[in-house]
Parts: sequence; C-alpha cells; structure tokens
Amino acid sequence: MDGRMLLNSKNLKKLRKIKGLSQEKLAQECKDHRIQLSIASIKRAETGKQVLYRTAAALASYYQVPIDEICSHQG
Repeated sequence: MDGRMLLNSKNLKKLRKIKGLSQEKLAQECKDHRIQLSIASIKRAETGKQVLYRTAAALASYYQVPIDEICSHQG
C-alpha cells in the first residue's frame, strides 16, 4: 500500500520535541534503527504535505504509536 496521506504535523512535531530531536537527528535515529526515513520525508510530513503511506508507517514505527495517532483527520 503506497497511497498518499496527510499526517497531523502538530502531533509529529510534539512527538519529535518530546524526544529532544531536531529533524536531522530524527532522520539519523531512524537510520540507526534501520527505519528508512529521509530528512525530506520528515520535513514534508511536518509541514502538512502529503506523504507516502510507508513514510507514515515508518514514523509510527519509530515513535511506537498507531498510525491513526499521527494521521490528520481533516475532511
């Protein structure tokens, strides 16, 4: 499933800041945990642009939250 989706940018920023990470450090942490997630994908997600489902899955995996918790529910 590689559709595109919008994520809740405020929730993503909050989760990242709770961990005390910059976007660059988050990308490195993901790489260290063998989670494929580029800095460009992180920036897209945090600026409210559509991202691939696999990007959402990677972020949810890193933060250990359900995808639904980081999805945007705007209609």
